[in-house]
Amino acid sequence: MRAVAGFFPLDEGHVRINAKDVTATPREARGVVMVTPGSLIPHLGVDAHLTWGSRLKKQKIPSERLSAVRAELGINFEGRVSELSLGMRERVSLATALLSNPKVILVDEAFSNLHERRAFIASYRKLTHDAGIDVVFSTQDQSDGSLAEHVYTIAEGKTQRVS
Repeated sequence: MRAVAGFFPLDEGHVRINAKDVTATPREARGVVMVTPGSLIPHLGVDAHLTWGSRLKKQKIPSERLSAVRAELGINFEGRVSELSLGMRERVSLATALLSNPKVILVDEAFSNLHERRAFIASYRKLTHDAGIDVVFSTQDQSDGSLAEHVYTIAEGKTQRVS
């Protein structure tokens, strides 16, 4: 995931996003957002955090869209992100990635601390699908694979498609 996001150089091979080779593309121009359990800007308020990525791209999120994403993902709290529980922080970070409208969102174990995780993942997949955003997520919980379109396992350095 770090290689796809552009944080880790490849020794060989290529990174392609929507059939376009982005191996040499700077990470900020790839259209990829990576979310981990620690992905947050703690001093921001919830709404400022949710709109942070879009503001960097000089895009405005309509208030109806912001409200709809908040409602769909169960983000019904205010205050600074640093004051939220770990699960609530993850909800905000994932929504921030969605609202920044990238091509791909990479989720590295960021679903792990959520209450009602399966319902959240289903809602998140629907929102990203409707926005035309691909999501790749890693998990230690194999049952999460039932929520994915495709499942791959990695064993002994090899990736294998399961479904």
